[in-house]
Amino acid sequence: MNDSLVALVKCDSYAPHIVEKAVRDGIALIGGIETILSPHEKVLLKPNILKGAEPERAVTTHPEVFRAVAKIVKEYASNVRYGDSPGDPISTMGSYKKSGIAQVAEELGIPVADFDHGKDCGFPEGVATKRLTIANAVLESDAIISLPKLKTHGLTRMTGAIKNQYGCVPGMVKGQYHAQFPDVFLFSKLLVDICRFVKPRLYVMDACVGMEGNGPQSGDPRKIGCLIIATDPVAIDTVGCMLMNLDPSFVPPVVYGKEAGLGNCEREKITIVGENINDYIVKDFDVVRKLPSKLPKSRILGEIRRLFIPRPVIDKLKCVVCKKCIEVCPVDPKVLSMKQSKREPQYDYRRCIRCYCCQELCPAKAINIYEPKLKKMLPFLSYISLFLSNLYSRKASQKKGS
Repeated sequence: MNDSLVALVKCDSYAPHIVEKAVRDGIALIGGIETILSPHEKVLLKPNILKGAEPERAVTTHPEVFRAVAKIVKEYASNVRYGDSPGDPISTMGSYKKSGIAQVAEELGIPVADFDHGKDCGFPEGVATKRLTIANAVLESDAIISLPKLKTHGLTRMTGAIKNQYGCVPGMVKGQYHAQFPDVFLFSKLLVDICRFVKPRLYVMDACVGMEGNGPQSGDPRKIGCLIIATDPVAIDTVGCMLMNLDPSFVPPVVYGKEAGLGNCEREKITIVGENINDYIVKDFDVVRKLPSKLPKSRILGEIRRLFIPRPVIDKLKCVVCKKCIEVCPVDPKVLSMKQSKREPQYDYRRCIRCYCCQELCPAKAINIYEPKLKKMLPFLSYISLFLSNLYSRKASQKKGS
């Protein structure tokens, strides 16, 4: 694979003229919009609109980043639409409006694309799955421009360019995928499959203000002061990790993206143009700096899995009992339920798949990811479990042979 070119451009505020200059400079640094689009193509702008949240909360792509990209694209291509499938699809347009993006789109005369409905598509080269349900908006477009937000994520450590295409899966199908692919590593392979299928032409990552801590919805805004622009999603996420002071090898979508040929994550294969990245690295960025737990497929360890995998925990003082966590839980029957003796919803951790949809979409920021203390013993116990599992298999084989 050829080396990847990534533009890192200064953007220290969301003032419209500053953002537009940054986007124009960044696109020019990687070759210009004419090398990415053709004038008569149907272009889809795909921002990150995880949920309806005000721009200052740093949950969604900032509307001024959307505006700048949209203006530049409209100067070159006349058929432009926009949209996303929020994590909570109950009110898609409500989410667009609260994020501020709907108002900008209306000003620029950009219509909404259909992300509420989709089609089942074959994808023979998929790793996690050979079939994907993809929104009509994507299937009816010639070119997609992805506008991710740089944030932390409870499941994948960070969310950026690769994961932004998960919003190309319509409505509640996203929840079904979480239930179908409960392991973070298999789910990450699914994310890579979706990104390979959708194949955005360009990525413009909003890293002016990112999110740290309890992301991707309940964390804290953190000033970074730049935009990242590239055609390689793996490379752009790698640069995003560097800004967070996070080793990209701790982010499964980046690792699997590289393995699938989606892009480059090796520093020597990424050429950063524009600003000096060392001037933008936030050394104390609040992010989990370790690989998610990968447990052996052992029947014995499966029984005690819940003791080691980080679990969602409800803060009783913050919970407003809106029951959104119950509503968005993808497991059937629901992992969360109301108990007569308790005020807030209660988890059945034995059935919880640790997808963290509840944490991701809690409007009160009342759910945190708790790291069990026993997790420190996981490497030793994994070895013991594997030994016992092999011993059990040998005895079963001997018994069958006799």
